[in-house]
This record gives sequence, structure tokens and C-alpha cells, in this order.
Amino acid sequence: MIEIDITYACNLHCLNCNRSVTQAPDKQHMPLSMVKSFVDDSIARSKRWRRIRVLGGEPTLHPEFMAIIEELRRYRQWHSGCLIEVVTNGYGKAVTAKIDALPQDIWVENSRKTSVIQPTFGPFNMAPSDDPKYAHADYSNGCAIMDECGMGLTPSGYYPCAVAGGIDRITNDGLGQSTLPDDSDDMLEAARKLCRLCGRFRAGHFVPRNLRPPLLDEQMSPTWERLYEEWRVRKALESTPSVQLTVRGDAPQASERGKTS
Repeated sequence: MIEIDITYACNLHCLNCNRSVTQAPDKQHMPLSMVKSFVDDSIARSKRWRRIRVLGGEPTLHPEFMAIIEELRRYRQWHSGCLIEVVTNGYGKAVTAKIDALPQDIWVENSRKTSVIQPTFGPFNMAPSDDPKYAHADYSNGCAIMDECGMGLTPSGYYPCAVAGGIDRITNDGLGQSTLPDDSDDMLEAARKLCRLCGRFRAGHFVPRNLRPPLLDEQMSPTWERLYEEWRVRKALESTPSVQLTVRGDAPQASERGKTS
């Protein structure tokens, strides 16, 4: 199984989002070419996916959402036993219209959210590495997400799970693999570095919603506070025009790259 995060854009921004859509908003989209490569590689290697889930962010906000769905249907023409599923928040008329326009052979998981407060969410930003109880944890074990949801594909590449890819977007460690990993590749390095930050690791296994304590506020441990601050600084630097020196006559002059006269 595999989960594909095709965008980090969202129209709701729930608290404690495990893709950091709210904490670190960024309208980053997966290129359509990346989905095509995934399909081509899967067919070339006779990879028979049991389930492919399309997520975000809110996946319907991807500007090429329907084209991505058609690419995945192209894969299913080769392997008819694959379930293709779209996971949506179902919030707003635009999202609903996109979902209603999907082909009948696409399964939809619609949570129909109406609020940014999601009591059944987990405390994603409570890093186990900040808790002394996990001082000797083997993070390469991961958690049940790897087994229940499968590996992840995000705009940054392939990961042990899609949540890990969302974490790497913030840490900027570049742990994603650009091509479909071999079946023997457990991606242990990514798990060791990223699972230590994931609040989902603390539970270890799936907890039924009716047994979860209600989560009504945003919870965040010190490491995540630091990581988000570093992310904001990095994004600010990326959006600031760089300054170069150009020589005019005898004196160097400062100029802003990309500035028009």
C-alpha cells in the first residue's frame, strides 16, 4: 500500500495537523510528472499495489487533481485489483464539486469536517524525543502507520510513510528517495530520524476514536517549536531577493537579483 500526498495546500487548517499544514502553511504541489513516474516505475517493476490513497493537505486543491486521478487509473488498467482512494475533508462547495466529479470507480473517504478543532486527532507535535520515557526507543521500528497505511510519496520523494515525508518538509533533512525503493529497502535511516519527532509514535498502534482522549487545543513540545521557527526563517530567506555586487565603472554597486527597473 502507498499514500500519496499530492499537495500541502488546504482550505481548513485544523489544529494538530500531522502534515503541518496549519503550523507551516505552504501551497506546495506534487508535479504531475512525479505521479507519472510513480505509475511508470510501478508497472515496469510489476509492483502490484493493493491500495493507493491520494491525500494532502486537501487533495482536490491540487491544480491538476483530475489529471493525477487519471494517471492512477492508468496504473489500474494494468493492475485491476488496486483500490484507488481519495481522502478529503469535504469542506466547502469547491471541494464537494471536485469530489462529485470523480469517476465512479474511485473510492472516497470523506471526513466532512466543519471545524479546525478535531477532537479525535492525536498530539502530533509532541515529539517523543522530548520525553525521557523514550530515551531508549528504537525509532527504526516506526509505528502501525507503516503497516496499516503503507509507504509514503510526497513532493520530496518516497518515505517509510507519508507522515514522515511531511516531517521532512519541516526539518529539511532531504531524506526522501527520488525513485521507488526496492522491496528490500526498509528506509531505516529516515525512520530513525523522523519517527523521533512524530507524536503518532507515542501510541505505537491504532487507537479507536472512541478511546482517544479529546484533543481540543494545540499541543507542541519544545523541539517542534524550534523546528517551526527554523522553517519560518528559512522560508523568509527563500522569499527575500538575493543581493549581488555588480561593477559599474570604478565602484561596485549593489543590485537585487530579479528586480526590474
